[in-house]
Amino acid sequence: ACSTGSENEVKVDIWYGQEQRFGGLGNPQRQINILGNIQVPDDSCRVYYTLNGQGREVEITLGSDLHRLAMKGDFNIDIDRSELREGNNHVSLSIRRQGKELLSRTIRFTYTSANTWPLPYYVDWSEALQLQDVVEVVDGKWEITTAGAHIKEQYYDRVLAFGNNSWTNYEVETSVVFHDYVPPAEGPPTYNVSHVAIASRWPGHDRDSLQPDRKWFPLGATSEFRITDDYDSCRWRIFDGENFFVEQESPDFRSIQAGKTYRLKHRVENISDTLARYSVKFWPAVEEEPEQWDLQAMEVLIRRETGSALLLAHNTEVTFGNISVIPLGE
Repeated sequence: ACSTGSENEVKVDIWYGQEQRFGGLGNPQRQINILGNIQVPDDSCRVYYTLNGQGREVEITLGSDLHRLAMKGDFNIDIDRSELREGNNHVSLSIRRQGKELLSRTIRFTYTSANTWPLPYYVDWSEALQLQDVVEVVDGKWEITTAGAHIKEQYYDRVLAFGNNSWTNYEVETSVVFHDYVPPAEGPPTYNVSHVAIASRWPGHDRDSLQPDRKWFPLGATSEFRITDDYDSCRWRIFDGENFFVEQESPDFRSIQAGKTYRLKHRVENISDTLARYSVKFWPAVEEEPEQWDLQAMEVLIRRETGSALLLAHNTEVTFGNISVIPLGE
């Protein structure tokens, strides 16, 4: 590794600003996520953070990790909300090489624990000044455009979260335009699938030994609209990563077009004390909504499942339109 260098060789980009806010509408998951990119002179550099100037120093991973961290230098600081102070907080970043600090940065944010995310809930992107006013960014480099929320860099699960840990039975509807995709293949970054998805009953990433945490289940389920070569033979699959998996069969495969607007809807509801049903549909925005669901899946409940909703783009470059979430009868 190179043994010379200065802070001029370090470039820090905090994607959603050095002043952020969490909990303004509510708290959709157990962690907060502070995202960005750090370019360092060489691989001997290490990056650490401390929360509120005290406690343990945590080393953060710089991408790519072939999963949540897409590009070289990407980072995702995931902090459990139980560690945060009410009100003002700050994260201090320290970039070091061979024990010498090259650069430090401070990211300040406010945290509110008491707010409960409203339901029904609606997002009109034309009225949003910034992403974090209406959703929480879990992963990815997103931007608001005139058409909606656009993912700027396609990779593994780029994720927006909204909702509350008490949400149980609800329906999420949005629109999507496909701009590009990485054809699914074995291994990273697609792991055999490219898709857009709506997930429900999300608690946050489960704790594992990685930074950031990578384990995306348990949750309710993720409903993925899978993209295949040439946008041909696209299909739904619904699964929870652990206990159930349902996928459309070939007679129901779909051919779609890049640049065209489609609508998608995901419903989750308990139909008994021991059974939940997930339902999805996808249709061209210029057409009337079909009465029938494209695919439904039943889940045997082994725990009480509640949680927020996610929009995901996995190895697809897409724009999500306005979002509507309505509660279903309890």
